[in-house]
Amino acid sequence: MQNEVSIEYSHIYTNNSIGVQQKLSLEILEKVKQEFYQKKISLAVMVDDYSFPESSFDYVIFSKWLDDQGYKPDILIKESQLIPSCNEVLNLIQNKDMKSHVSDYVHTKKYPCSLFIATWYLLRLGCIKSPVVGNEFTAERLINILPLGFKEFEDRSFEIIRSTEFAGMVDRIENRYFYTEMMNKVKVEL
Repeated sequence: MQNEVSIEYSHIYTNNSIGVQQKLSLEILEKVKQEFYQKKISLAVMVDDYSFPESSFDYVIFSKWLDDQGYKPDILIKESQLIPSCNEVLNLIQNKDMKSHVSDYVHTKKYPCSLFIATWYLLRLGCIKSPVVGNEFTAERLINILPLGFKEFEDRSFEIIRSTEFAGMVDRIENRYFYTEMMNKVKVEL
């Protein structure tokens, strides 16, 4: 693996603009970077263009803002780019009830956030491969800086990972949650 730690921060939905959540995540990112200053780190940003697709989201402005703040990511990925890998993870689920539930959800509604998250983590850990997330972005350990409102989806993603041959990888994932009263209100599919 190329990196010891991969840190995700400033997660954003394409129907939102840069706000309190992204700014707070940068403050936490600075502390995390100091904590791991002797480690080889990869910085990762996920833009959710799937849950609330919005064609007017300006990736250039968002990337420039991150760069101007001094936190240019090594990889910035659109969630929709993970769909082929989500199908791979779905096939890796060994628990029949969970596999049936997630598969039915995909076929009747759409890909659930928890499946995207599990896929994103398995890619960043190098457990599965994709041209979207090259080996240079993988790491031995993940730290994700996320709004507290994401915890339920994160817990479900861990259940998915635990139901695959990569169950032990959950121990290599650490989520650092933050909360603010001004958090954006978003309704996301489980």
